[in-house]
Amino acid sequence: MLLTRHRLWPPQDNDGKWMVQDGAAGADLESIAAMPFRRKQNWFQSRIDQIRAPDMMPAQGQQHPSVVAMTVRRNHLLADSFSQIMALEPEQLSRRLRIRFKDEPGIDAGGLLREWCLLVAQDLFDPQFGLFVAHGEDSAYSINPVSGLCNELHLDYFRFAGRFIGKALLEHQTLPAHFSLPIVKHMLSIPITFSDLEFIDAEVFQNLAYLRNNPGAEALCLDFTVTTEHFGMRQTHPLVPGGEDIDVTDENKMEYLNLMFKYKMLDSVKEQLWHLLKGLYEVIPQESLSVFDYQELELLISGCPEIDMDDWRRHTRYVGLYKLEGANHPSVKWFWEVVENFTHEERARLLQFSTGSTRLPAQGFKALEANDGNFRLFTIAGLEKADCLYPRSHTCFNRIDLPYYSNKEELEGYLSLVINMEITGFQID
Repeated sequence: MLLTRHRLWPPQDNDGKWMVQDGAAGADLESIAAMPFRRKQNWFQSRIDQIRAPDMMPAQGQQHPSVVAMTVRRNHLLADSFSQIMALEPEQLSRRLRIRFKDEPGIDAGGLLREWCLLVAQDLFDPQFGLFVAHGEDSAYSINPVSGLCNELHLDYFRFAGRFIGKALLEHQTLPAHFSLPIVKHMLSIPITFSDLEFIDAEVFQNLAYLRNNPGAEALCLDFTVTTEHFGMRQTHPLVPGGEDIDVTDENKMEYLNLMFKYKMLDSVKEQLWHLLKGLYEVIPQESLSVFDYQELELLISGCPEIDMDDWRRHTRYVGLYKLEGANHPSVKWFWEVVENFTHEERARLLQFSTGSTRLPAQGFKALEANDGNFRLFTIAGLEKADCLYPRSHTCFNRIDLPYYSNKEELEGYLSLVINMEITGFQID
């Protein structure tokens, strides 16, 4: 069963209706969304050039196109960057950025901009700064629901973070930041689903999944409240008015699950998320991003990871039909031959399909973790095609179920299909 889907963007008009784009334009975007990733990138670049077109002609008396020049101090890098980026008018956000570090020689021909992006990202996404928290071995960033306790200007800084991400995309810069799946989905206005909770709080996800799949809710002594603890202080929030007086039962547990999901994924971070998206769309129009799926957008923001195929092979285990022969099984041989011929983007998609992330731990494949924090190698499970036609993933366990296909071409076709599908939701197993 699929629980309620939610999204925060696009904003609603005064009548509470979703604001949508022109039908013809929407149809054009649908055709672009069906293109291969490389062609989408080319289209995106042309769109960016159109955004910049009014600013590309030199202003009167100038020799070069209009740019935004910023001078920042290294020891006040984030504060200087914040004040100057947030002072820009909307029409200035599309202009090229040129960086100068105070009291340092050097002309920005691209190198200083790359360094600035790297340093600002390190400070902005540092969990100590309080805006974001990192989850898992791959340190995927999620919004800190108590960011206001860490920084009184947190909402302004979330808007700055959105502008910063947009400027990085505009300037073709990748960031050393990997965002959790729900944040990327929000950027694309893709509805989030119950299973996405796993990327925010794996323990809560497991507990709620247990409640959903098993009878006897009354024995758990739950009510319609959620308790949070921050800095040693516990707070109880009612999920509905009078929630502390409503026990969770088998009859009403689905309502409880939906309310808990909504609280964890939206209500607790809705202000921060709204400002983050507002800042992003001030730089990059939302419809320009909508042609990408969440895997492609992550590649645009964070870049394509280098995947060591030898390391991947060495740290793979085989179960099911492939357990006895392991890497010598014909289907396994075909699998690795197909993956060897994949592009970097396709390998990253396969990695995300099977592990939930395009990023690897610093130690490589040997350090992959399951959602319980224990090491769990990438696993290929063999099963009969009659049991499952398509490859399927179990990201909790870094496992892919690979049917025993008749030949390599059939395997390649089905594997390519599933990793290139835009999956917007799936059920709890």
